[in-house]
Amino acid sequence: MISTQPQPLDEALAALQGTASQFAAACIRDERVRAQYLRDIQAMSGDFQRRVRSGKLSVAEAAEQAHAMRQQILELTRMRTSPTVRAYVMNLKRASPSLASLAEKNAQALFKRSVSALSETEQSAVWLRIVQSAGTDRTSASTLARKLGTVGRRLLLVSIAVGVYEVYKAENKPREIARQGTIGVAGAWSGWAVGTGTVASGMCAATAPVCVGAVALIGGILFAFGSDIVFGTVYQTTVRR
Repeated sequence: MISTQPQPLDEALAALQGTASQFAAACIRDERVRAQYLRDIQAMSGDFQRRVRSGKLSVAEAAEQAHAMRQQILELTRMRTSPTVRAYVMNLKRASPSLASLAEKNAQALFKRSVSALSETEQSAVWLRIVQSAGTDRTSASTLARKLGTVGRRLLLVSIAVGVYEVYKAENKPREIARQGTIGVAGAWSGWAVGTGTVASGMCAATAPVCVGAVALIGGILFAFGSDIVFGTVYQTTVRR
């Protein structure tokens, strides 16, 4: 009887494919999520600027609402981001600045004076700048997302290449196609699940990207191994029936 359990080379390839699938899925998704975040805040900022120009909102009201809405969009975006990148971004920006601190920062940048010392016209300029800046994002985070997207697409090609090679050399090609699908899915989603569980359980801080990333990587490899072993057992049982 030919064993359907994975051999050492198959185990190594399964780990490689599972890891590549995990990072490819996370990186490509993170790039898309960040791009959508930028589109959302730009649209939001533009909408508030139009409402100010039309007289529907005062510039101070627009600044307050734009600041609050940007925070809501940011939190929703973080929920859709992979655990590793979420930890990295939260480490960059542990707490969002308050509206008052933004007003002081922009007052100093524009007029070198405190907000309370500005005229009404000057304060309006400060509020408008806050509305406009609500439509811009942190350059370092967006650059990272674009780079990760490129890496993700390359890793996806690696995962596909491994899968094609395994199917090509397999005697039972239908079985191998099913096996590759199992490993790919397990690798793609297990790292995300393990990383999220790590933060939720307190094993890693939400702002510790190295810890979260390492655990997610190990989790992805273990799930790839596990799925390969389980697939071999289940497939063998199914064939016997």
